[in-house]
Amino acid sequence: MHILVGRGAQLLINIIQLSMKKSVYLCAMLITLLFVASCSDDDNMEIPTAETCDDGVMNGDETGVDCGGSLCEPCEDGMTVLGRRTDLFVTNNNNGNISKFSITGDSLVTLVTTTTAAEGIYYDASSDIVVQASRSALLLEAFSEVSTLMDGTVVTPSGTGSADLESPRELAVNGSTYVVADNGSNRFFVYEMNGTGLSLTNTVEVPFPVWGIAFKGDDLYAVVDTTGDLAVFYNFLSNATDGIVRPSKRVTIEGIVRTHGIVYDGSDDVMVLTDIGDAANTLDDGGFHVITDFSSKFDALSDGELLPVGMQVRVAGPSTLMGNPIDVAYDSETDAVYISEIGNGKVLGYTDIGSGGNLTPSFNKDLPSASSIYFSSDETDGNTGDSTTARSTSLYVTSTANGNVSVYNANGMLTKTVVTGSDSSEGIYYNAMNDAIIQASRSGMALEYYGSFAAVTDLANLVADFTGGSDLESPREIAVFGNKVVVSSNTENKFYVYEYNGSSFNLLNTFDAGFNTWGITFMGNTLLAVVDSTSDLAVYEDFLATNTTDGAITPTKRITVDGIVRTHGIDYSEADDVLVMTDIGDAADANTDGGFQVTQDFSTKLGAIENGGALALSEQTRVAGSLTQMGNPIDVAYDHNTKTVFIAEIGNGKVLGFSDALNANGNIAPAVSNDLASAASLYLYNN
Repeated sequence: MHILVGRGAQLLINIIQLSMKKSVYLCAMLITLLFVASCSDDDNMEIPTAETCDDGVMNGDETGVDCGGSLCEPCEDGMTVLGRRTDLFVTNNNNGNISKFSITGDSLVTLVTTTTAAEGIYYDASSDIVVQASRSALLLEAFSEVSTLMDGTVVTPSGTGSADLESPRELAVNGSTYVVADNGSNRFFVYEMNGTGLSLTNTVEVPFPVWGIAFKGDDLYAVVDTTGDLAVFYNFLSNATDGIVRPSKRVTIEGIVRTHGIVYDGSDDVMVLTDIGDAANTLDDGGFHVITDFSSKFDALSDGELLPVGMQVRVAGPSTLMGNPIDVAYDSETDAVYISEIGNGKVLGYTDIGSGGNLTPSFNKDLPSASSIYFSSDETDGNTGDSTTARSTSLYVTSTANGNVSVYNANGMLTKTVVTGSDSSEGIYYNAMNDAIIQASRSGMALEYYGSFAAVTDLANLVADFTGGSDLESPREIAVFGNKVVVSSNTENKFYVYEYNGSSFNLLNTFDAGFNTWGITFMGNTLLAVVDSTSDLAVYEDFLATNTTDGAITPTKRITVDGIVRTHGIDYSEADDVLVMTDIGDAADANTDGGFQVTQDFSTKLGAIENGGALALSEQTRVAGSLTQMGNPIDVAYDHNTKTVFIAEIGNGKVLGFSDALNANGNIAPAVSNDLASAASLYLYNN
């Protein structure tokens, strides 16, 4: 007979007491039940272990590991909950197989496909269909009843698209629409899913190298490969068409060297982007950036602006095991980031990201040639969020006559005029993140900062929140990239570089350009500067990082822009890849001989021109003549949404707008003509 201890012994005593009062038959039944309950599985007389809330095991009535149930604290974010479906689907660039990891169940199911390389994957739980892009067959392939398949099952597609692809990289899904990013010739292939069949509806040409894509509502976000830039195509499905489609906006994500993977979650409003670093280093220079409150941050940026690294969380370092994080997935229930690390052949997961840094992965599985990754759960599927609606356009104009700031809407209609503390100003910028105007005062010879600007009413008098030092001699233009402000001062031909933090301007560097300065603008991190008194353009690649010591600096290249007599104003659009430069003609004629020239596909054309070369007039379009009302077009701004060129015409005292600017040519009248005495600098905010 077994020796009974603990609760078993107490039960025996109770039975003995019962046996004195009840029938022998009942006593025998209870003793039999006691023996069954008290004997250990292996008959070794072990004492049962009581459940606790710190034993690292999900037991008792816990609903997660050491959480939930009647005894433990409720399960919180980051804790795995009993029964939750948490599936990671990962493609493979070496064998085309599909790996399905269960995070909750800690299991792996590998589906063997006939494809030999794949990238781009999506799982539709409602139909139990997984779709991947085959890089060997160059088509989309769908596999059905995935949840019922066992490890090692050889699967054949239940449906495919046509073999349209060239080099498929990523896949983004909106309803029944499947979009493939193909970097062979930089196109988006748009398919419609019908059952398990996929029909090509559009082939969209993209004006930049593509890789990762993700939907946010109906807006399609796309990484710009070989850069740290992020582009968005607002209302993509409504605007998708065969042929070239340009992004609605393109911005730089500070801190990223080269981005590939992208994912967005609408419930948390979180965007995650990977950074593969130097493509030659596949072992230890990778990372990812987490952008919380993504909508408000991204929506505030105008085309061409920079999202500061201080508004992001970066995870990188040797402990992360990331060298080439090619794709990313996100679980909003646990705030976990999952990475397909192709360089080191792993699938990695990170929780408790906090302020980021050199984190050790909490999930680490070997998978050579891991490529695209997709996370699926009942709680997170379909969390693509909402399309952007907070979009606006405003034109800010300075005057050298009085220092006032005039604000116009997208149609060129004056909405308000604000009196500033400057008596004369030139060079202006609007920061939507801080709702502030920065302008260069020609009376105070300093930068001025005016906050809470949107709420300011017409004809209000403002006092600057703060100013920079009176370092300048003759400020003409300013160009802003992140929290850096570059001022061009033309009597001394210098560039002043300031840093601002919302409460002060700090002078970082003073550079001698070696030529007559005037208009400046950023093209990504490249500074474009007109060479006054000529038709030349100076190009400074990676301007802020390359030039850190005061003194003379040399442009990366200097080219001549044919057709221009004397240039002043300059603007560049990242979204349209369009450069616009003004021509004031003969400075003695301030009323009739002005014009502007437009160069489309500028980055490609600039790259083909050697230092000292020329941009031919045949590669540009020119607007000039008596009907234009241009005599001394001192500055310019380009609206890529409406394809309108705005001109600050100081000679005739006007703010002009020319519509259909990409097709405009010759002696044409402006669509907009507003009087503004001594109109000087322009800044177009367009998010």
